[in-house]
Amino acid sequence: MAKATVYYFNPTCELAIANGSFSYMPPLLLQEMERDLAILPFAFANGNDFVLTENLPSTDYQKRLKDAGFDLPRFCSLADLEAFPTGSFGNICPWGWSPAVHFKIMKLKEKCDDRFKANPVFSWRNENQLLFERATSLNLLTEILNQNSPDWFIDRSLVGEKVSSCEEIELLLKKHDSIVLKAPVSSSGRGIQIIRKTKLNSSNRHWISGIIKQQNYLIAEPFLNKLIDLSFQFKILPNSEINYLGYSVFETNSNGQYKGTFIHPDLKIILPQENVAELEKMITTTANLIREKLKKSVYTNLHRGFLGVDALIYKHHKSLKMHPCIEVNSRMNMGIFTMFLEKKIHPHSTGKLELFYGSAGEYSNFYKEQVKLNPPKFQDGKLHAGFLSLVEADQQKKFGAYISLGVPI
Repeated sequence: MAKATVYYFNPTCELAIANGSFSYMPPLLLQEMERDLAILPFAFANGNDFVLTENLPSTDYQKRLKDAGFDLPRFCSLADLEAFPTGSFGNICPWGWSPAVHFKIMKLKEKCDDRFKANPVFSWRNENQLLFERATSLNLLTEILNQNSPDWFIDRSLVGEKVSSCEEIELLLKKHDSIVLKAPVSSSGRGIQIIRKTKLNSSNRHWISGIIKQQNYLIAEPFLNKLIDLSFQFKILPNSEINYLGYSVFETNSNGQYKGTFIHPDLKIILPQENVAELEKMITTTANLIREKLKKSVYTNLHRGFLGVDALIYKHHKSLKMHPCIEVNSRMNMGIFTMFLEKKIHPHSTGKLELFYGSAGEYSNFYKEQVKLNPPKFQDGKLHAGFLSLVEADQQKKFGAYISLGVPI
């Protein structure tokens, strides 16, 4: 039997990297998100594994997840896991690596087997920050576009660039109607501002100056007429081989922040006015080109585990275009998470994985209402329709995560 994996949900890894400190503590609200959603990696695990959480889910709630078909791991606190003998674990799989997570799980790392200790993610080195920087993603995009790229790829005039002053940004605003500014290291749409005016206001300037002071530069991109957000999902294996896992389709709000991921996405439903055969060909071709370029990249050098490449399909003069690499997420992400959830969902069912945020107790009320309106239903032993909460809906939680199937897309 393979040794156990320890999973840990730390969605603020990019903020910890930008901060750089081993003792980094995220803002209180993000600490609450990490606490409330701590059990989510159960979808990756099996009964031999562990999920690190300080708030153990109740027996009743675990039974509900088991009844939904999940092979649940053991949920343990850090202190409990640290009490295990040396050699108890095969490896540790946080949502993402950072100096802070290495410090937090220092004692657990020593309890892993030698194969994990030989893994490039076992220790944090300064160059690991490159894996999370948008400038590195931009370099990968340039490599992809330079390799006999198809004519439906984004035009080089619309590719983002590094900027380090308000003056540079205002020059770009003269060339493009709207631009998107992105901090070098951030996650899930945080660290992004969309500028839709020809001049920067004082709030824009303050935000820009703060990012440049902390991280030295920004990435500025023209705003595109987006049709859908995609993420190409890969896994870099211990021997550096790259497995392509498939693609996910997700939603963002008007500010570019993550909203949810489609379950078993059907392009005919999501984009009914478009040529689906053309879209599928674009997606397959893009996935292959990305995989080839990843083989000789810094990502394959320094990273092991899951990796997502965000992309988008947009309209330009009535033609379909692909932006093949907006950014690279060298970590778990909600697209990969959804793929693991789909293994427990009936293949003919569609819906969404969504996150929830409200005041304490709101998610509990939302959960009760949804279960009445859309109770879970099963077919062939798998969830077929209805609402399933992926975290226990108690009165303390501000954040939630859930699957909703059989709803209009």
